Amino acid sequence: MPPLKMGGIKNKTKLLQLTFAALLALLVLLALFSLVTNTNAVLQHPSPSHNTTTTTTTTSTTTTSKSSIHVHQHLQIAHSTCQDTFYPDLCVSTLATFPDLRQRTLPEIISGMVNSTVFEVRDSKQNCTRIRRKLQNLDPLDRRALEDCLQLLDDTVAQLKAAISDLSSNKSALQHYMDLQTLFSAAMTNQDTCLDGFAFSRRKYIREFIEGRLRKISHHVSNSLAMLKRVKKQQAAAGAVFQEEEGEFGTPVKSGAGFPTWLKKKDRALLQAPLNQTKVNLTVAKDGSGNFTTINDALQAAPNSSTTRFVIYIKAGAYYEYIEVESRKKMIMFLGDGIGKTVIKGNRSVGAGWTTFRSSTVGNYNSHLLRLFLFISFSLCVLSE
Repeated sequence: MPPLKMGGIKNKTKLLQLTFAALLALLVLLALFSLVTNTNAVLQHPSPSHNTTTTTTTTSTTTTSKSSIHVHQHLQIAHSTCQDTFYPDLCVSTLATFPDLRQRTLPEIISGMVNSTVFEVRDSKQNCTRIRRKLQNLDPLDRRALEDCLQLLDDTVAQLKAAISDLSSNKSALQHYMDLQTLFSAAMTNQDTCLDGFAFSRRKYIREFIEGRLRKISHHVSNSLAMLKRVKKQQAAAGAVFQEEEGEFGTPVKSGAGFPTWLKKKDRALLQAPLNQTKVNLTVAKDGSGNFTTINDALQAAPNSSTTRFVIYIKAGAYYEYIEVESRKKMIMFLGDGIGKTVIKGNRSVGAGWTTFRSSTVGNYNSHLLRLFLFISFSLCVLSE
């Protein structure tokens, strides 16, 4: 066996080391080349994500700026619209929720306010209903007071919906200006009448539990009434002239023969005509000579939502009954035989467990009837307690 040569082994080892070093150097060079190439590519062609982020940030900043300006203008309009109201904070907070306030006319803004109030009224009605359901052992006075509130809240919804219809345009708002004032005033009065029913209640907490919501409704309606006055001022400043049936709008019409200015010509003629020339739709007579023997029966037979006067003639006699004219019974006219002849009597009182609302001999839930009826009742009939 030939002897091993140590010099050959050393040479092979050195060759392997040189080869490994060369490969390592080559790998390092390739890595550096790749890094430089990628860096240049990035510098020459920025990544889409970088551009998107920059663009998004710029767009977001611009949008936020425009939104802030819009909100500021929106609140300015709300403050300007509410400046003459008695409850400006409530007014502004309500109008601030309306979209596109800048593009709305004043009647449209008031209509939106009234529509918001309708939801408040319905919420208050649900509150009263819950109380009546939970408190089973209410005394008669408290139970009647809650029933009054439910009825009055229903009437308020009907009045506010009628107001929304009258606010359909600038011209409509002006032509129905007096009606709108009456509707808003009646809606506010309803809330006070509801609370009055608890004046002698032993459970004071019932009134306290419902009062907050009712006051808020009254404040909303008060604000709507205050803004309504601006509609008339704006049109007057613009030189607009609208005509009512009885002369130029906004100018009090001179009353004739002692009639109030709001009474229309047709109704004046109806009142001035002799009894035997008045067209009567139904007759009430205690002796059975008419269509009905009680006023309430005749009232129930009258049409709902009439657009013309429906005359109920009440012959001489003493009628012991309580009359409640519902809001759906529109354009009703009661005609009697005169003072001391046609008499409607009742004896309800708060002391006997009746609320003020229910103790009236004739209860009326229709603002259009109320004005005419009160005039006729005290001139042609006698209503006594």
